Amino acid sequence: VLEYAGLTERIKAGVQYRKIDEIPFDFQRRRMSVVVEGKGRHLLICKGAVEEVFSCCTHAEVNGSVEALEPSYLGQLLQVTRELNEDGFRVIAIAYKETASRGGAYGLKDESDLVLVGYIAFLDPPKDSAREAIAALHRHGVQVKILTGDNDVVTRKVCHEVGLKVDEILLGSVMETLSDEELAEAAERIVVFAKLSPAQKARVIKALHLRGHVVGFMGDGINDGPALKAADVGISVDTAVDIAKESADIILLEKSLMVLEEGVIEGRKVFGNIVKYIKMGASSNFGNMFSVLGASAWLPFLPMQAIQVLTNNLLYDFSQTTIPTDHVDEEYISQPRRWDIANITRFMLMMGPISSIFDYLTFALMYYVFKANTVAGESMFQTAWFVESLLSQTLIIHIIRTGRIPFLQSRASLPMTLTSLIICSVAVWLPYSPFAHALGFTPLPIHFWPYLVGILAGYLTLAHVVKTWFIRRYGLN
Repeated sequence: VLEYAGLTERIKAGVQYRKIDEIPFDFQRRRMSVVVEGKGRHLLICKGAVEEVFSCCTHAEVNGSVEALEPSYLGQLLQVTRELNEDGFRVIAIAYKETASRGGAYGLKDESDLVLVGYIAFLDPPKDSAREAIAALHRHGVQVKILTGDNDVVTRKVCHEVGLKVDEILLGSVMETLSDEELAEAAERIVVFAKLSPAQKARVIKALHLRGHVVGFMGDGINDGPALKAADVGISVDTAVDIAKESADIILLEKSLMVLEEGVIEGRKVFGNIVKYIKMGASSNFGNMFSVLGASAWLPFLPMQAIQVLTNNLLYDFSQTTIPTDHVDEEYISQPRRWDIANITRFMLMMGPISSIFDYLTFALMYYVFKANTVAGESMFQTAWFVESLLSQTLIIHIIRTGRIPFLQSRASLPMTLTSLIICSVAVWLPYSPFAHALGFTPLPIHFWPYLVGILAGYLTLAHVVKTWFIRRYGLN
């Protein structure tokens, strides 16, 4: 401010002042004062929100002379402020009072009978990327709300510049009269909240929580600390004040706000891939449980040896290590998704028994067609189920990973495709490998493989049909 007004050199050449006391800023008074000493007298200088400073003034300095501040002048002064706000300027008022030198501390009572000097107007334009970022967030189902300590006039101007439609603004003074339920209802529909204290910002976030919303808050000032802590995700920038950065969960290093959209998309991709893994693992294990129970009760031997189960799980887990790299369909990331354990449970109960159906088909094939129904045929039976189980578990993720037609309308990432091919190749190779004997495997007859192809094709087809019905019935989650 001093450099802009060209006052630095004049101050150095003029009367030297030293600071005596300070009346700190708080969000109720919305102003602060300092007391300096010079020429043997004390000068109290007050700055702050326009209306709050006006309320302490009884005089005004006009062309070097001090005149009484008549009530009729206040309307003109506020009109100047409003015109500056409408142009997007943030405005603070400056006032002073001279007093004789005295001992002791200054307090709130000393902020009275002040002389109004004028205004300082600051233009703080929104970032160039703000309009584009807000539009992008709206496209992805993210509601953008403004919680600010600024007044409603300048806030409306800034919202217009960034393309944010404002039908109604809720002021902090009005918000204080609302109950938590009334505020929750208002927060659902209102986009802009102005003249808020730090506690009121946090209260708006808690009101949105009451309505079941997940809330992220972005702020960089001292007054944003409570809201950053109250939000599910607090976001700040590397140039923010220390308290804001300490309260935030994420610190943005890039200047463009478009990184917010990128973060939302990446978060949804991670969430989508986590859900894929859980659905696939839960349904597969649930189905295997039925298969093992039935086979154990039916067969005169174990359906799979312990070493084979461990090998199966090891290879299967390796094939799933690339799920984090997988693509996520556009329709999945277009809207926010919720963690829905009930949906996962329904999916597990629906898809798990399907895998058991084809496990039992494999059992029947080995028992009745290949006569592996005695202790002598134990190794062949176990080898066949090992291969069928590993292949079906590895391939089913390509059905579960997308709501579209797999392989045709939606393809997995290259790393995931490669790991699937590798594990499928290993499953086919192991019965003929040097490790076969150690693992209890035996080479499978050549005419077993056409049967297996048919079983796998039937399994994948039925799984896709059921998955498609499930999505239509319960939604994409």
